[in-house]
Order: sequence, then C-alpha cells, then structure tokens
Amino acid sequence: MKYYHSSRIYTADGMKDCIIGVEDGRFACFIEGMIDEEVIDFGDRRIIPGIIDTHNHGAVGYRFQALENLDELDQALIGEASFGVTGIFPTVNKLEHLPLLVEGIKKGSPGTRILGIHSEGPWGSRVGEKGDPKNTYYMPVDLEYAKSMVETGEGWLKLLAIAPEVPHALEAIEYLTSQRVTCSAYHTNANFEECNKGIEAGIRTATHLGNVMTGLHHRDVGTFGACLLDDRVWCELICDGMHVSLPMIRIVMKVKDHDKIMMVSDNGDYLGAKPGHYMGSKDNANNDRRTITVTEEGFVLSETGRISGSSKPVIYGISNLVEKLGMDLGEAVRMSSLNPALHYGLEGRGSITLGNFADFAVIDDDYNVLNTFVDGKEVWNAEKDTRPFNPEFYDRHPLIKD
Repeated sequence: MKYYHSSRIYTADGMKDCIIGVEDGRFACFIEGMIDEEVIDFGDRRIIPGIIDTHNHGAVGYRFQALENLDELDQALIGEASFGVTGIFPTVNKLEHLPLLVEGIKKGSPGTRILGIHSEGPWGSRVGEKGDPKNTYYMPVDLEYAKSMVETGEGWLKLLAIAPEVPHALEAIEYLTSQRVTCSAYHTNANFEECNKGIEAGIRTATHLGNVMTGLHHRDVGTFGACLLDDRVWCELICDGMHVSLPMIRIVMKVKDHDKIMMVSDNGDYLGAKPGHYMGSKDNANNDRRTITVTEEGFVLSETGRISGSSKPVIYGISNLVEKLGMDLGEAVRMSSLNPALHYGLEGRGSITLGNFADFAVIDDDYNVLNTFVDGKEVWNAEKDTRPFNPEFYDRHPLIKD
C-alpha cells in the first residue's frame, strides 16, 4: 500500500486533513494522525478528484480526429494528464475516427484513461454567431451510418451529439438511446418546442450549454432554456469565461441543479500553443478556419471571429468558479469529476471515496497541476516530467507573420 498526506484533501465527505492509502489502484483507507509507514507528504497542497472531461478534442498539438497512430494518442493522453485530467471522452465527429480510439482503449494509456468516446455530430444545423452557413456542411441523418458507428465503437461510443430539429433526428435519437448511447443537443437551431421533442425522444445532455444553440429570448427560450428547465437534461458547461460569460455562468448556476452541470473544456490541439495567427484548415477554400488566431486571453478564433474550441483546460474553469464567482472548491470539483461519472455510469470514478479508483490530482493555490494519478499510478509529475507537444504541429499549422 502507498500513503499520501495533505492537509486539504477534497473527499466526497468534504475537505479533510488526513492520509489516504492506495492499494491495487483504489482508495483503501483514510487515516487521521501519524503512521509508522512511509508517507508521501504534499503538505497543504490540495488533492482533488481527477477531472473527467467528456468533451475534449485534443491537446498539446494533437487532435483526436487527426491522429495517425497510437503513439500520437499516447502523447495526447500524457498531455491531458498534465492538466489534471484522469478520465476523458476523446471527441471526434465521424465513423472513420473511431477504430484508432477503440484500439487505444484496448491497449491502455500511459496518461489519462479513455472512459468512452464522444461523437460531436455529424448531424447538426447551426454554425454559430459568426459562422457562414454556405461554408459549413452537415451530413443528413443516416440510420445505417448510426448503426455502423455503434458497431465500430464496440460499446465505447458513450455520447453522440445531434441537432434535434433536423430530418430523421428523432428516429436516430431513439435508436441510439436504445443502444445505450447518450444523445446530446448540439449545434442546433431548434426552438423551445423542437428541443423538447428531442428531449422526449431521449436527449439527456446539452452540448456546451449556450454555445452554437438557440439562446434565451423572452418570447422563446430556445434550446438553452429547454435544457436549463428540464431536470432530465444534464448540461455541459465551458467555464473559461470566454465561451460563456461569467455573468451567464452565474445565471446557469442559479437556475440549474448543480448536480446536473458537468464542466468540460472543448479543448483542441491549440491547448498549449503560444498566442499567434496560424494556418488552419486546408480542406475547404471557403472555410473560415483556414486561419486560426490564439489570443493572449486564450480565445481560439476563426477568420470571422467564430470561437473554435478552447485553449484553456477544465482546471482553469475551476479556478474561475472559485476565485471569480466565489464557489466552494468542493462544489466545483463535483461538477468537474463526480457529475460526469454519475451521468455516464462510470462506476468507481469521480470522487475520493473508499473503494473508488484512485484517480486524483495535486494542485497548488494557483491551480497548477503538480501531480496526477490514474488508478493509483502517478502519470504526471511537474517536477520530473516535461509536457509533450506535437513536434509536427508547427509544420501543419505554421505561424503567420503579421
């Protein structure tokens, strides 16, 4: 057994000054006072449950839907661990992206553990506040394609996002739900009534609440309002203060049961990249993401100013909730860890509880991640390890000189 001490451990029963014992990858005991065994002492540095990020497209120069091999997947997952993420749903959007992720799940990871796969699409309708509908293509709903996704996912496809108002979406939602795939309202122009039809068909998650969906209006509260008001719907929330303003986050926190809010990052390969203007997508001459700008504040923007993912991890969002909105850290980490575990049936994950898998992170008072443990194994140590970054990223996305 290995023992770890901190004067601030955020357990499921509140903050404790104690020693946690880890054996066979699980939390085996909590001990108050001194023991005669060797103890790794983290002093007053905080120990929090490992973050479970269920909406994450990549990190440190790697994008999950653009990976070429398992080595790249491993590097991406080590990068994720450096931000305190112990469990992840790699987020992609097409059938062709699933096989490598399934292979990686079977192999195992040297970093963050893959707990499921999230397909954000491919069936949407909305392009965002500054997007151009002429330059965005969404596939029509195809039930045979959906069946192929389920089969190829081999039980690991846990979440699929879909716009409820597009033709045949309701049939797809009912089918996917019958296959134990959670459906989420995403990139949608649905009004309040249309979104509620999707919820009745089986939608149980709101994709990055507030972003790329019909917003609150006093005559029709849209998808945003429908997902806030229905207790059956759990809401993803990006808390970087850029995707959703801090005042709107306050409103969400006042309206929605905190047990139904799940912090996500929506990170992509630009997490860890320095600010600047980059060559982006080369797939479409009219795509507004042919140039991507990472701002000093952390915005990731297309040519039209459309937000294109986040360069801030969930731990940054936790710091916003605690330091800027005055939330208790224990409350914040429930939304970053336990809530997604409960929603997606990830048994034994999400909290520092006896018998649970020993997934935890050690952070300082500035929210820097110092150590990350997955199943009791240290997978990140800031003093010893160097955060990886894809050596080919700057070749694929060279900085553009102003």
